[in-house]
Amino acid sequence: MTEDFLLNTKSSFDKIAEKYDERDNANEILQWMRGIVHNVYIQNFYESENILELNCGTGEDALFFASQGMKVFATDLSPEMVKIAQNKAINAGFDDVIETKALSFNEINLVDRKDFNGIVSNFGGLNCINDFNNLEKDLAEKLIPGGKFIAVVMNKFCPWEIFYYTLRLDFKNAFRRFTKKGIEANLSGENVITFYYFPKEFGKRFSNQFEVEKIYSLGVFTPPPYLIGIYRRFKPIVKIFMTIDKAIKNIFPFNRIGDHFIIVMRKIS
Repeated sequence: MTEDFLLNTKSSFDKIAEKYDERDNANEILQWMRGIVHNVYIQNFYESENILELNCGTGEDALFFASQGMKVFATDLSPEMVKIAQNKAINAGFDDVIETKALSFNEINLVDRKDFNGIVSNFGGLNCINDFNNLEKDLAEKLIPGGKFIAVVMNKFCPWEIFYYTLRLDFKNAFRRFTKKGIEANLSGENVITFYYFPKEFGKRFSNQFEVEKIYSLGVFTPPPYLIGIYRRFKPIVKIFMTIDKAIKNIFPFNRIGDHFIIVMRKIS
């Protein structure tokens, strides 16, 4: 990642930090997705274990881990996001089990610990980069033997997005996720690039240090969070889609497509 890229990304997330929770908490699809992710977390991590969180945002997942009796070292590129996460931990009485620090993906090597049972990255944080060589090594060094890395990543193949934009005859956006150069988007006045990955492609990026255990889909039939208007207009139907998605989330080939995927990887001992 170039210095300019890091500065732009940091600046953009600093600017939206204050209203980040207000937006996310009002999005029913996003909250449904978070619930599925949390369920995967508790199937893989247990009470008293140590978790390293990447791109922690405002600390929602850190609070969840703490509520399950785990200890969390939460990191994020944005100091403003980290500040909010830290205040949440204090207000919830979890400041003794949640430690926060503003660190980019390039700075994970600065975490002076190698006792983590698990590492997590939720909701597309890792879609902000396309070079994982150093990160792969850094994560493996921080994990105990057999430790797990769970990432929630935006999928390259999102049926809903293709369907939605094709109906609008907007073919450029219908297939925008397939570009190798990534998509440049304006976030709070800064240009941020997003890269998309197939689950198999993403797993290969970490194959020197990790082996893929499981892959789950997030949003095959359910609209992406940015189409929340469809959910609110056709809520009973979308609720049925959500039920179907839960049932098929780990069934091939459905677990290879969707708005996001959850990939569970184990450190190769």
